[in-house]
Amino acid sequence: MPKVSENHAQLKRKEILEAARKVCMQKPIFDVSMRDVVIETGMSQGGVYKYFSNIDEVFGALLNEENLNSEVKEEVDDIFAGSDEPLQKLEKILMYIGDYMEKSLLDRGPVYYSLMALYSRDPERYKRVQSIVKDVSNLQYLHKKFCSFLEVQISQETFTPAMPKEDIIMLIETYMSGILNQVSIGNRPKQELSNEIQKKLRILFVTLKRVLV
Repeated sequence: MPKVSENHAQLKRKEILEAARKVCMQKPIFDVSMRDVVIETGMSQGGVYKYFSNIDEVFGALLNEENLNSEVKEEVDDIFAGSDEPLQKLEKILMYIGDYMEKSLLDRGPVYYSLMALYSRDPERYKRVQSIVKDVSNLQYLHKKFCSFLEVQISQETFTPAMPKEDIIMLIETYMSGILNQVSIGNRPKQELSNEIQKKLRILFVTLKRVLV
């Protein structure tokens, strides 16, 4: 019997998170409340609060859906461990990020990225979910490996950047955020969305090439 109860709880949590994701795609993330989630689920308030006591717990659970998986780790490690020239690796990792963003946007929408932006702007609020959120997400791992790669290439003078490494990282993060804010999913064909993301990342690659070499 406990197994049935556990399965029931998992299904309910999943149902609540699906409702929360829908709400997050319908209104600004900072305006989303537990009341919105309760209404979207069609469940009673007590039914929702049984599994999540506040909106940050809901957001933390949504963030955890992007936790690092072995497939992403292996693919990223293979790119950086390969025998390609540094600029080729840079291009490959940017295209990989593009593929990942496309899949993530199509599967889950831009909710994860909106949540990351919300908490990065409000460190005090992030403390509420810090204990809930798993250590490393796919994007955090990509970020960590990319920064490490950049540092090594600069120290070996393979790259001779025209600006500080920190500014380059900020440039990339700002550009990526811009892509997510500008790209509209709607009912667009997958190939059209893919082409737009890849085009924007190729522009980023050309820009970085000029800055780094």
